Amino acid sequence: MKTERQKKWLQPQNIPFSGGAGRIWIGLRKSFEAFGRHKALTLILFLALCLACCAFFYIKSLNTASAVVSMEYEEASRGLTPSQTRFNIYEIQSADVMERLIAYAGLEGKISPEELGRCVRVRATHSRNVSGSVNFISTSYVIEFTRSDKIQRRSAQAMLSLLCKAYREFFVERYGINHSILNFDIGDLKFNDEYLLTVDLLELKSEQLRKYVQLCRRSNKNYRDPDTGISFSALEQRINNFFDYDLARLRSYIIENGIANDQSALSAMLDYKIRMDRLEHDKLMAAYDEDNKGIEIYDTAMSAVVMIPTEDVTMRYYMSRTKTGMDNLALHADAQLAGATERTKEIEYKKYLIGKMQSGTPKAEQREKADAMIRQMTSTLDSLASDIRTVDSAFASYKARNYLSFHDEGARFLDRISPLQSVGIAVLAVFAVFALVLLKNLAKRDKAV
Repeated sequence: MKTERQKKWLQPQNIPFSGGAGRIWIGLRKSFEAFGRHKALTLILFLALCLACCAFFYIKSLNTASAVVSMEYEEASRGLTPSQTRFNIYEIQSADVMERLIAYAGLEGKISPEELGRCVRVRATHSRNVSGSVNFISTSYVIEFTRSDKIQRRSAQAMLSLLCKAYREFFVERYGINHSILNFDIGDLKFNDEYLLTVDLLELKSEQLRKYVQLCRRSNKNYRDPDTGISFSALEQRINNFFDYDLARLRSYIIENGIANDQSALSAMLDYKIRMDRLEHDKLMAAYDEDNKGIEIYDTAMSAVVMIPTEDVTMRYYMSRTKTGMDNLALHADAQLAGATERTKEIEYKKYLIGKMQSGTPKAEQREKADAMIRQMTSTLDSLASDIRTVDSAFASYKARNYLSFHDEGARFLDRISPLQSVGIAVLAVFAVFALVLLKNLAKRDKAV
């Protein structure tokens, strides 16, 4: 039942518009009246829609998890990896990482690496330019994982945790220290080669391992493998013992017994090397003599001590002696003499080997013993390489904690329910209901007319 005020408000003389506009004006008035009569119902509808939207966004957020990965090594600010190659964060979506993630999550045969890769999104935490055209290189990225319908057993947060683990391992293996030098195959030692050449190969391999371990020890001399307790210092000592004792004993046994597959061929090869060493010796001695002649004829006035003013680390001046041409000649002459002396030692050693090879008549049991020693030392060296690889892999993983750091964003409850978005949707829904009521009122007025 309309009140007198409402009837007066809807009378034609009180309508500010005429025609179609007036019809819409009356429809709007009636719609507002209808909402006014049902204020409580409208408010309840609005709140129910807000709660429904919040619940929807909360449930949806459970299917998405995010974390921030930070590159915390020096080269990251230049967009590089620790191995000085170009860094590409999108490798986290690569087949290699996805295959590891599938294996860790136990999803073999349920989802392909390509499908799983589409569940991962990456974006930089900073996206801005410096000085206009110069791009800012981000050293941290947000990783988002959205659970697919094919992933039912694990939550998005659990999958994100496994993804971070898979990417860390991939990053360490791809851009950490190169372990190829630790690969030692017994096939590298050809037993149809000369025994002395086999010893040289063992010596070369052990020297490579020793330098590798020394490099690792300098990085962290106190590091120990948490599983085995082996340190780089202990590994270096084992290599030194192998090099200084086992290898020296094998070489001495082969030389003293004149063990060779082909003594005449070996002697001919050593003789050829002696001739090459003599040529090099004569060349070095000729250069040494020329340097000495240059020193003798050098201008005595120029060979005096030359003093120049110099600034030290405390920013004070002092008179420092500078090198003259005669100094350079003397240093060069010393280097040539040292090289010639080394060649003389090599010549004498090779002559000693030729004498041993020509005078020795090794027995079958001596050859068998030498073969057994080589096989034993090969096994020892292979075991050493394996232990180095194990410790170094653990050390690389330890260092990777400084290369990459992962931080869970930990979405808050308000972020999960998206209150502003929920309110916006509820407001739009109320406006939609209002529009329907308006259309209904307009349709009724058209029928009345």
